[in-house]
Amino acid sequence: MDEGTIAAIHDPGRSDLEPRVKLAMLFVERWIADDARSIDDAFFAELREHFSEREVLELAITAGTVELSHKFNTAFGVVPRHEGDTYQVGTPGAPQYMRDHLASLGIESPRATAER
Repeated sequence: MDEGTIAAIHDPGRSDLEPRVKLAMLFVERWIADDARSIDDAFFAELREHFSEREVLELAITAGTVELSHKFNTAFGVVPRHEGDTYQVGTPGAPQYMRDHLASLGIESPRATAER
C-alpha cells in the first residue's frame, strides 16, 4: 500500500477514490464515529446516486455486524487467532471464563460440539 492510498483511507472525503468507494468509507465512518447520527436524508440521497437501496442496506448490515463483533470481542477479551500477519477465519478462541459461563447455562460452543 502506498502513501497515497493510506492518506485516502484516513481522509476519504478529500481523496480521489472512486465515488462508490469513497461513499462506502464515509458511510462506515459516520456509522461508527457518531452512531450514524450524521447519516441524514442528504447523505442518503448522495448514496442513492451510486448505490441501490439493497446495497445501502447491505452497507448498514455489514458495518453494524463488524462493529458489534469488534465491541463484543473488546468487552469479553476475545482475541482473534492469527498466524504472522494473517488472521484465521472462524470463531476466535473465547476466554475460559466465558466458556465456563456458557457451559453453566447449558450452552456448548460449536467447536466443542464438533470435537465430539
